[in-house]
Amino acid sequence: MNPLFEEEFRFNQASRPSWESSQQHRNTVTRYLKQLSSVQGDRLCVLGAGNCNDLDLNQLLQVYDEIHLVDLDQSALEYALEAQNLSEESAVFCHTGDLTGVGEQLAELSRKEDTSQSLLDEVLKELSGSNPLELPGPFDVVCSTCILSQLVLQVIHAVGETDPRFEELMQAVRAQHYRTIVDLITPGGSGLIVSDFVSSESAADLKQVPDFQFTQYLSQLLSSRNFFHGVHPGILLAQLQGKSPLARQVCNLEMLPPWRWDLGMRQYAVAGIRFERIP
Repeated sequence: MNPLFEEEFRFNQASRPSWESSQQHRNTVTRYLKQLSSVQGDRLCVLGAGNCNDLDLNQLLQVYDEIHLVDLDQSALEYALEAQNLSEESAVFCHTGDLTGVGEQLAELSRKEDTSQSLLDEVLKELSGSNPLELPGPFDVVCSTCILSQLVLQVIHAVGETDPRFEELMQAVRAQHYRTIVDLITPGGSGLIVSDFVSSESAADLKQVPDFQFTQYLSQLLSSRNFFHGVHPGILLAQLQGKSPLARQVCNLEMLPPWRWDLGMRQYAVAGIRFERIP
């Protein structure tokens, strides 16, 4: 078994009992996704769906004709459908796949005492395009749900943050994920990128801070560099702005107000970005 994948499987298993505590986060993500559905017959694709504790699938089926859930962990997707009483729902489709396409190569890098430069070059070449994932796209709406931090964590476990080429590899994974999202959206369709960027493990006051002080508190955390590597909300927004390669393909870009995700065992601060693909 790929040790990097095992880590995600363990996280999914541990977080399964978090449906109730995730209600506020789930309501927020579900509301934004319902707003993005513009016409009857829209198709939704969710990358990194996992246990779907952050998706109310029954509500989403009120506005989407099809929902496609994509994750590395097939058992998590099966659990999600069973937990929401949708195991026999023909409008929900589950797809299992490695979201980067280089998971096995990253695992091989993690087993080596010294980073293999030739293998790393091979991985970077693979990451230079989008990952089609063999999905029946394009889709009217594509959402990435708190999976980017997990993809960056794979890189950390593969080569370590002190490796001279860590930043290069992390940025390549992030850029590929964005390209994959945009490429999966039909022209004129919409995207929603949701990312957790700091947890109560490094910010113990995260759960106790009053709502009216929440944004200011997060700004202080970001200023002190207390956030997950590679997912600073400003950096995530910049991937679709200015002279970035994808900026010419998107419009109506909006950073959403941050919110909390109570996962029971820990709490997270979450950022959201929504946009449209240019027709």
